[in-house]
Amino acid sequence: MGLLAGLLNGLIALGGGVLITPLLVAGGVNPQVAVGTSLAAVTLLSTIGFCAHLFFDGLSLGFVPIATTVVGGVIGSLIGSKLLARITPRWMLMLFGAFQIFVAVRLIDHGLGLALLGTVNPVDPPLWAFIGFGMFAGTLSGIFGVGGGALVLLGLAAFYGVPVGEGLAIALALNVTNALVGLIHHARAGRVLWTQVTVLLPTAVIGVVIGAALAHALPVDIMRVVFGAFFLYFGVSIGRKGWALAR
Repeated sequence: MGLLAGLLNGLIALGGGVLITPLLVAGGVNPQVAVGTSLAAVTLLSTIGFCAHLFFDGLSLGFVPIATTVVGGVIGSLIGSKLLARITPRWMLMLFGAFQIFVAVRLIDHGLGLALLGTVNPVDPPLWAFIGFGMFAGTLSGIFGVGGGALVLLGLAAFYGVPVGEGLAIALALNVTNALVGLIHHARAGRVLWTQVTVLLPTAVIGVVIGAALAHALPVDIMRVVFGAFFLYFGVSIGRKGWALAR
């Protein structure tokens, strides 16, 4: 579990909670405890992943974009937590899934060089884009409990042509802050299995380093296709879940 979660974290900035939480629940762990334990693991893994990408590529996009994205993510998390009690889950799931599918398809289209959805000319994203994507990802984090960092990277790659490897540091920084907010709440309530976290951590560190090395070694277009395909799958899964609730 640690090795695979670390690999996904280092390769595509997926915190690891999407893997750790269901496996812990399947193993008989209380769902709330599973979420708290997952958040602890995601916080640690994303911190290690952030440091690994700094080692491989440094702050390629600069410190200011990271800081503004994190601030936007915090604001978005507060908005999402307020919206949670006022929205209809099925429609939010369907909209979330549809957005994810559209952006993932656009990224795959770009990676394969088909240009069916128009060309994406690589440009430096404006500062408001980092704030906007951060707020959007933070809002979804507050509603669905996702890390959100990978969604920022998905948007930057699909609309501004930012190479996946260059945006991973921003995605992981946002994962750390969003997961930490939830972790504090669960830790105070005693819903974190710290022993299990320390058990999975050594292999997770190995996975993070391998994933980060692959992310910077693989060609840019291949990373776009891999990243887009992964989130296309998640978008379809989330959309189907929302559709089932609506029916």
